[in-house]
Amino acid sequence: MNDKTPHKRELFPHYIGINKQEEQELLQELELKSLDDLFSHIDPQVLHKGLKMNTSLSHPQLKEHILEMAKKNKIYTSFIGDGLQDFKVPDIVAKVCSIRGLTTAYTPYQPERSQGTLQSLWIYQNLISKLTGFEAINASLYERATCLFEALNCATRIKKNKNTVLVAENIYPQDLEVLKTQAKWTKLKLIFVPINKESGLIDQQELKNLIKKNHDIAAFAFTQISSFGHIEEFDTLTDICQKNELLSISLVNLHALSNNGLKEPAKWGSNASGTDILVAEGQSLTLEPNFGGPGLGIFGIRFNQDNKNMIRAAAGRFIGKTKDINGTECKAIILSTREQHIRREKATSNICSNQSFVATACGAAILNKGSDGFNESFQLAHKNALKLLQELTCFEGVELAFNAPIFNEFTLRLKTNVAELINLAANEEQIHIGVDISHRCHLNDNLLHISVNDQHSSLDLQKIVTFFKSQFKPKSISSTISSIRNNQKRIQEFHFEAKATQELYDYYGQLGKQNLSPDDGIYPLGSCTMKYNPEINEWAANLKEFTKTHPQAPETSVQGNLEILYNIQEIFKDITGLPGVTTQPVAGAQGELVGLKMFQAYHADKGEQQSRDIILIPRSAHGTNPATATMAGFETKKLNGIAYGIQIINANDNGEIDFNQLQSLVETYKERIAGVMITNPNTAGIFETKFKEISQLIHSVGGLVYMDGANMNAIAGKVDLNALGVDAVHNNLHKTWSIPHGGGGPGDAIVAVSQLLIDYLPGRQVKKNEHGSYSTYKAKKSIGEFHRHYGNFAHKVRAYTYLKALGSDGIARMSGIAVLSARYLYQKLKKTYPVLPAHSENSPRMHEFILTLHEDSFNRLAKAGTPKAQVMAKLGKLFLDFGFHAPTVAFPEVYGLMLEPTESFTKSELDRFCQVVETIHHIINEYPQVLQTVPHFTPVAKVDEVLANKHPILTEDIKNLLSPVLKDKEAAEVLRNSRPEKIIEKILQAHESALA
Repeated sequence: MNDKTPHKRELFPHYIGINKQEEQELLQELELKSLDDLFSHIDPQVLHKGLKMNTSLSHPQLKEHILEMAKKNKIYTSFIGDGLQDFKVPDIVAKVCSIRGLTTAYTPYQPERSQGTLQSLWIYQNLISKLTGFEAINASLYERATCLFEALNCATRIKKNKNTVLVAENIYPQDLEVLKTQAKWTKLKLIFVPINKESGLIDQQELKNLIKKNHDIAAFAFTQISSFGHIEEFDTLTDICQKNELLSISLVNLHALSNNGLKEPAKWGSNASGTDILVAEGQSLTLEPNFGGPGLGIFGIRFNQDNKNMIRAAAGRFIGKTKDINGTECKAIILSTREQHIRREKATSNICSNQSFVATACGAAILNKGSDGFNESFQLAHKNALKLLQELTCFEGVELAFNAPIFNEFTLRLKTNVAELINLAANEEQIHIGVDISHRCHLNDNLLHISVNDQHSSLDLQKIVTFFKSQFKPKSISSTISSIRNNQKRIQEFHFEAKATQELYDYYGQLGKQNLSPDDGIYPLGSCTMKYNPEINEWAANLKEFTKTHPQAPETSVQGNLEILYNIQEIFKDITGLPGVTTQPVAGAQGELVGLKMFQAYHADKGEQQSRDIILIPRSAHGTNPATATMAGFETKKLNGIAYGIQIINANDNGEIDFNQLQSLVETYKERIAGVMITNPNTAGIFETKFKEISQLIHSVGGLVYMDGANMNAIAGKVDLNALGVDAVHNNLHKTWSIPHGGGGPGDAIVAVSQLLIDYLPGRQVKKNEHGSYSTYKAKKSIGEFHRHYGNFAHKVRAYTYLKALGSDGIARMSGIAVLSARYLYQKLKKTYPVLPAHSENSPRMHEFILTLHEDSFNRLAKAGTPKAQVMAKLGKLFLDFGFHAPTVAFPEVYGLMLEPTESFTKSELDRFCQVVETIHHIINEYPQVLQTVPHFTPVAKVDEVLANKHPILTEDIKNLLSPVLKDKEAAEVLRNSRPEKIIEKILQAHESALA
């Protein structure tokens, strides 16, 4: 942490806003005696018997503990890259990462109160567009591998009824493993195009043969720089795609696209028309390796006069330029009808979070470098690579594996065991000399992959040369090195001056003030758990001993990282009561997909995968659940009167799953049921009291039980999921476990599983060896890989730091106070507002609840100009007028407001928020006309999202990117602390002015 005064919430015990005295006051209001009474309606047999982990650490103890683990990592001079490189990170990145208004804000679904995030993503999109030449860049995806999978699916949607895709074999193998895992048991068919083993380049004749043999090919994905480090014949491959009417998907290295570098993908091909879809990894533009995560998946698609429609088949968010109702230019998320929260099982993807904050930092980093900085970076890395290659191939038994031009990476063929050489260099000379790729692309050579970057000094280069000198005899002639050809070089230059670090910091600081943060006060988004994100977590995650580590370094060099992963595995086994854990998923939605893929593997093992074609999902489920089921391969359809895929479970009058209907569904589909997905507590904030019986019912027909753990903040340390009968559950680290939302991501997840699924866990498990060291292994029947490495490791550090600060005592109290705070607000507000689901008023609420309006209020608003269908959206914007973010509107109930206060806030803050919600009820009944012009005090007025979607504008002149930052008409902080009658007066005045 830096030397600034810590935020007041940093000093609360366990970061919990309610102290012991206030706890008793709230309990008395609810006529309860203890926090345990909040859970008295839950079967005692499923309650947690108590966590085994240690009690909480103080901040000094916590820092000492984290530093002790960090120092177990060995940061050596490194030439490891292999798709995860370590280029110089511009100075601005650390500064932007300290702007809490950007790091802790929610996804910008309320554009009037999110212009800071929207503008920062707009900058990112535009700069990547200039680098690549692509007209449409989305606001980011998880990382390159997932990005590529989404690109393949996008291509099959564009090329209807064509479900086969060709993928170049010389793409990074970690990415290929992710493709194989995610494509299994879906309609997507992968065919890998082999290399020519002499050149290392794609075998063009074999590519043509595959196209000729297969008539349902949608696309071909290939790379500009192969995983061996040499430059592909990308123009020729693009031409082959165009000739055969295949979509072309290009994978590029953005560091290579400088003005003195390689050709931009929008200009590939002999006619310079470019590829159709773009995939890249942006991590090294803005972050150090961080043991593999978070990354930055960059996705682009063509959007020009000749092609306006492909974008609608793409995954992820796009930011567009529009205007507010007063004509002021602003930004908004566009084309959202493709996304899971709207389209559910028909969405283009299940992705909910992205890498929003990494994209924000990336935009700032590019501005800080300027086009000249890109040129210098390319020149330095390229020159160093050529110099090192020439020197290393002056030894006997060392030669360049393939004679093709390179940028900054290359592969050597050695006459010695590569793995032994790597370990020798690390253990004796403190150098990580590269990666053993001896069997890549079915080759059987001793191959060493070396990556050089713009940070390597002449001393670093000399270190590795000296080591080689100690292992190999000299020879007089080095390998012939091909130069980059003119037709491989960039065509259209881009120019923009580097912006000074302080200038950018000031600008992004202003953007942060356009957002809201949980630092400021209650952030009432239901099912989002917008709690305080401790600053000490950021300190821990940014320790160089963590950020500089590479996941392909020898395990002896990263013992601190492995210890953290091992400890977090064990903690989540303790919290959930389940015996197996994977740390690989990078979002809650991806955790869901991991769970369903394990279900499929389990059923396949029993010879039942084909027949298990039904998945049961409650109507109130998050949109990711049905989207995930579709993505896993559960296609919802009817053939010859027989239903397949998702079957919906309704709720009863108490707001819980209708058990009678569920029994009927189980009786109907029996052994066809693969499993059920249930959010618990559900999205109405109600605990599913018959969950154990539901599990037993599903298990009775051989199905499995997935629990969506998005709402674990209500039950962590309180409920034993193993006793509930759960087979798989994800925990959102960006919700319950305090990592920041970042304006939409990166998210993160942990998936825990029952004994039935342990053998199918993805990725690598960490084990503690007899003498205290740590190593990794694969589960016996692992479903494969969902991430190229260990997931978002930096977020695991944040979450681990938080968990150790809570300890066993803090985790249970966290959930207890989260429920107490919500129950307190619910008890007060239900006197003013009706609640949803209807007839569920007396069902105990857990961490969140849903309010609605009386019918006469809807009628009054309609007469004043706001139709019933628009009321909830506009009601949400009225919260902005009081300095708060809107609750979750129109989900899961169309006419509902879902509120979740979390445990982070004091009683006075709860009371103030309650007063605001009651004042809003007064306004809509006494002054219903004001809803026509809400919000009134945000930097921009009501955003015209219809215009933004009707005429998408995705880029602008790069000179205009840093547009003036508009300020609040009334500061949110002032509004939060003003008397309600004063705000009403201001709202009425602003309304009259808006109509004038």
